[in-house]
Amino acid sequence: MQFTVRHVFHTDLDTYWNEIFFSSEYNDRMYNEALGFKGFSVLDLTGEPGGKRTRTLRMEPTAEAPAVVRKLIGDSLTYTENGTYDPETRVWTYAITLSKLSDKVTINGRLWAEPVANGVERFAEINIEVRVFGVGGAVEKFIEKTTRDSYVKASKFTNDYIREKGLTKGSTEAP
Repeated sequence: MQFTVRHVFHTDLDTYWNEIFFSSEYNDRMYNEALGFKGFSVLDLTGEPGGKRTRTLRMEPTAEAPAVVRKLIGDSLTYTENGTYDPETRVWTYAITLSKLSDKVTINGRLWAEPVANGVERFAEINIEVRVFGVGGAVEKFIEKTTRDSYVKASKFTNDYIREKGLTKGSTEAP
């Protein structure tokens, strides 16, 4: 299953990548406050603003999973996101590894942002594949729903954060 979510943020491209996406404060607050995760930590971050960057995150989300999902994973799940930012294409590519069923579940994707009249439009293209006979589709639908819900909450938080921090600076017009 593949799907794309899109949200507009009221800032410019450089600010989005350098002062929001890779900001420790922003990520900590987004995952812990806005998304209500049980756990969030940055395990590794390399590179400098404007250059190639890599990042590894470990997260423990909270979500009321349906019985079929709880039967597979139990009451809790952590996952690790490993990603790379390419400064030439301005694309973040990532792969997620679950703490359980990592051989049966593949989640990966790409994020990018494009200038629009009132800021930048961020696109998130997500791929989910669950290879569990009989219940894979139900698990994929659960992951898709929780992912979409998280992106909606995160987009609201992101625009609130941009206003709070005064990050509406820079050109937002397309070149």
